[in-house]
Amino acid sequence: LSGFYGVLKPMDGVTPYRLEMQAKAKIDGAKDLYEFWGRKLYDEIVLADGKEAASGKHTIINLASKEYAKCLEAYLEPDDIFLTCVFGELDKGKVVQKGTYAKMARGEMVRFMAEHQISEAAKLKEFDRLGYVFCEEHSSEDTYVFVKQE
Repeated sequence: LSGFYGVLKPMDGVTPYRLEMQAKAKIDGAKDLYEFWGRKLYDEIVLADGKEAASGKHTIINLASKEYAKCLEAYLEPDDIFLTCVFGELDKGKVVQKGTYAKMARGEMVRFMAEHQISEAAKLKEFDRLGYVFCEEHSSEDTYVFVKQE
């Protein structure tokens, strides 16, 4: 997801830019980028070749930062599955995310999914790169937590 381009595909060309989704940018009468994009990002993600999935149920694997995930969460349908992957370290029993490492792990998860042609969310639990492993104790039905092993 991009605040400037919207939904990007792997081979889309982009010009380098610096624009955060939470920027207060007034565009076409919208007060910010969230309002500007509205449900367009969600709609593009759940549409397959211009047609909505026959079941109406969508599984979205959320590897976005909180500011970008917010673009989709507001438009989720009751049957949608929105599974967020969190990458962190344990500190006094709590999972703490470190920005740069979490971003690297999210990218590595995308690579893992592509290489293994993941089509079932449960298979994500097998991710074991950059020292991260699935942590059942801190995970839930809609959040998979991966903890860095020391």
